[in-house]
Amino acid sequence: MVMPAAPAEAAPAPSGAPRGATDGAGAIDAMLDAITALKAQQKQLEQQIEPLLDALSDAMATGQLDPSFSHNDWAFAHSAGRLSYEFPPAVQQIEQQLKAVKDVAIQQGSATEKRGKPFWTIRPPKTQDQPF
Repeated sequence: MVMPAAPAEAAPAPSGAPRGATDGAGAIDAMLDAITALKAQQKQLEQQIEPLLDALSDAMATGQLDPSFSHNDWAFAHSAGRLSYEFPPAVQQIEQQLKAVKDVAIQQGSATEKRGKPFWTIRPPKTQDQPF
């Protein structure tokens, strides 16, 4: 992997970054190693917490817990999930027509381009356990 040279004046290391992560020849490799290790830990923790959250939802559904409560100064609040709609075919057809008109506006340059906040996507290596 070819990495760009580190700038002469490196920005201060973010909190939690390994010591020396912004200076020296291996600075970027050390930073990337720290990020990928933390992302792997995050994925493992998400897999461990999922069944616990399911059990928490079951306890709420049976009336053992309120949808909003605190425990050891941690606040818990149940969210029903993002609301979405399934539209009838007539509305879907109008939506497709609108999409086509939008595509034409983009191609003609009459649509103004705007960009959201920059972000990083960090994915683990593809394995059978992790399908994405």
